[in-house]
Amino acid sequence: MALLTINDYTDSLKKHINKVQDLPQYTVLLSPSPAQLRNYCIGLCKEDLSPDDKIILKDFFRGDSTELNDIVKSINRFELGWFKPIQSFLGKKTDTSKNHAVLEMVALMYDYEPRPYGKFRKSSVEIEEGSVADNQADSIIVEEKREAVEEKTIEDHTPPVQSSAESQPTTTAKNKLKRNLLIVTVIIIGLLGVGSLASSMLSNDQCMKWEGDRYVAYDCGEATIKSFAGVSSEPIPYDKSILKNFKQISVDCDTEFFRKGKPKVWFVKTGEGKHDYFNNPGTGVHPISGKSLRPITQYHLNKYIYSKCK
Repeated sequence: MALLTINDYTDSLKKHINKVQDLPQYTVLLSPSPAQLRNYCIGLCKEDLSPDDKIILKDFFRGDSTELNDIVKSINRFELGWFKPIQSFLGKKTDTSKNHAVLEMVALMYDYEPRPYGKFRKSSVEIEEGSVADNQADSIIVEEKREAVEEKTIEDHTPPVQSSAESQPTTTAKNKLKRNLLIVTVIIIGLLGVGSLASSMLSNDQCMKWEGDRYVAYDCGEATIKSFAGVSSEPIPYDKSILKNFKQISVDCDTEFFRKGKPKVWFVKTGEGKHDYFNNPGTGVHPISGKSLRPITQYHLNKYIYSKCK
């Protein structure tokens, strides 16, 4: 087993990101603004944070202690421009292998395990010696096979010398081949035309943007997308069901939280003792923070809702 380095940690983290980046809870990190990164980091400040994760947050945001309240205050004081290293890493402009604080923050944001690097270094993740050489050898073999196939293809397409008696059947076969190719070409052009028409018909109002307590439909054109610049709510693909039915709601002691034993309300934590509530899971994540929505539980009701009822 080879000694695991910070580069191994970086590579393993990148592989993890590639696997999970399209999950609903992480899509906000695909191309986040500094404000979205700040909100996302605040959302990470949960009561069940491990001591290691609290240290990661404290170190990156230059906090005074690992108390959650102090960490949240540090995040709110943090200059938005200081999120650029994280943006660069997520945008694959740099691997930031020398910036441990950024690396640990990204690992925390994507819930990568084992983290931090010290734990990864002691883990049983094995780095096979000679893997780089093996990969290079594999690439050479693949390249040689590709070249052999190309040479074989050239040889197969070299027209043989034919006698005059054989030339007539070959000419007939060529004519059939041309006719078939013409038919296929016409069909493809027709399909492309239908696809273009369908695309133009669907181009209007094929995006949604969060406004207030619900999604509203917007045109996906460049002007609309530009209008979202600097706003925490990014456009998402149009979904008629979500547009019509998904809403943020207010809850109280009289709200019906369950029907036939199944939850009717979903929530996400937004701060210490604070939550946003929704009438269904929608896209599966909070429209602004991108945090995963969770179905309501009796424990949550007893602690945060019914405890306030008279």
